[in-house]
Amino acid sequence: MEYVWVLIVTGVLLLLYSAYWRHKARIRFIKTYQFPKAVEQSINQAYPHLNDDQIALVLDALRSFFLVAYKAKKKVVAMPSQVVDVAWHQFILFTKNYQVFCKKGLGRFLHHTPTEAMRSPTTAQEGIKRAWRLACHLDLINPRLPNKLPMLFAIDGLLKIE
Repeated sequence: MEYVWVLIVTGVLLLLYSAYWRHKARIRFIKTYQFPKAVEQSINQAYPHLNDDQIALVLDALRSFFLVAYKAKKKVVAMPSQVVDVAWHQFILFTKNYQVFCKKGLGRFLHHTPTEAMRSPTTAQEGIKRAWRLACHLDLINPRLPNKLPMLFAIDGLLKIE
């Protein structure tokens, strides 16, 4: 009987260990992912006043959004940034790249649902609140007493995007 318990405990520990490393691998994948060059070019076409460093900042904010979506665990997350939303739209156009990214980084396909198409205004409000909390956590900001905006919420203002 002891042998059975040892096997059960060992199995549970292996599952937990595997889940932990899969989680770490997904985060690392999202943080280091190189978007197709054409995404940068599309951002530059939409916002010609942005320089290369600013476009890189947009892509970093897109990575932050994907980290927020991953941490939300299939719950709705609203996009707080116009420029990052444009980058996301452009990335989605690379359907194979986007599909692989979603599978490896998020463990699921992340659909883009415009605010107007959400089930209710409450869903959109919950999504933006969730995005706020998770983006604050990501940027090490207290969401209840913030001393600054998380990058995902600040980027449009920083880059003078209306």
